[in-house]
Amino acid sequence: MIKQLVTVVIPIYMEKPTALEQVSLAQTLKILGKYPITFMTTVDLNVKWYEDFCAGKGKIIFERFAWKGYEQFSVLQSSPVFYKRFSPFQFILICHLDAFVFTDQLEKWCAKGYDYVGSVIYNPVFNFKNTTIRKLTGFTRPEYFGNGGFGLKKVNTYYNITSKFKIYIDLYHFIRKLRKNPFYDDLFFTQHFPKLSPSFTIAPLEMARWFGAAYEDFIESELPFSNKKSATLPFGIHGWIQHNREFWLPCIREYGYTV
Repeated sequence: MIKQLVTVVIPIYMEKPTALEQVSLAQTLKILGKYPITFMTTVDLNVKWYEDFCAGKGKIIFERFAWKGYEQFSVLQSSPVFYKRFSPFQFILICHLDAFVFTDQLEKWCAKGYDYVGSVIYNPVFNFKNTTIRKLTGFTRPEYFGNGGFGLKKVNTYYNITSKFKIYIDLYHFIRKLRKNPFYDDLFFTQHFPKLSPSFTIAPLEMARWFGAAYEDFIESELPFSNKKSATLPFGIHGWIQHNREFWLPCIREYGYTV
C-alpha cells in the first residue's frame, strides 16, 4: 500500500469551538485545506458543527477515540493504538485549535524527514539545570522542548517505539500516577524517545524555530521573530489564545480576521 504523505490532525472535544478557536480552524482550512484534515474526536461527540463549517473546504475525516480531558488525550499520544489508526500516512501534523498557521510549509517539513518537529517553547521554566542524577541517567535537558500542540510526527517511528517499549511506557505511567504527576506527551517524547531509540531524530533548535513557536513567557526583545516582520515568523504557532495574545493579534489581523 502506497502511503499518503500527511494528514492534519485536529483534536476536538466540544460540539462547537470558541470564537477564537474558529479563527484558528478557518485559517488551518484556508492554508492547509489541500491535505486531508482529520478531526480526532471523542467517541460520542456530535460533530455536526464541524461538518457544516468544513463543507467544501477539503477532505474531512473523523477518527473517534476513547478519551476525555487533556490527561487522557496526552496519554493516548503515547500509545500504539493512536498511531496505528494513522498508518495510511507517513506523517501527521498535530494542529490544536489554539494553533495558527501562517503559510503552507507542510511538504517542506515532511521532506526533511525528522521523526519529530515541535514548536519551540519560549519559557524559562524549561531552562533547568542538568543535575548529576540527570547526567547519570541520561535524561539531560535537551537543546529545546518542542510543544506538540503544533507538531509534526513520523507515524511509523512513533508506532514502532510505542509498540516496542510499551512495558516501559506503561511503567512510566504507573510511577507518575503514584507520584500524582501530570503527563505531557511532547515533553516525554523529547526526553525519553531519543534514549529508548538512538535513531530517533528531532529537528535541531535553529531549524525548529522556523517550524513553530509556543511563546509562553519570554523577554520579547530576545525572541527570534517579530510581530512586525512577517518574514521572521515560523510555519505556525501554538497557544496564541492563552499566551501573549496581544503580541500575536497584529499577525493574525493581517490575514483578514477581526479579532
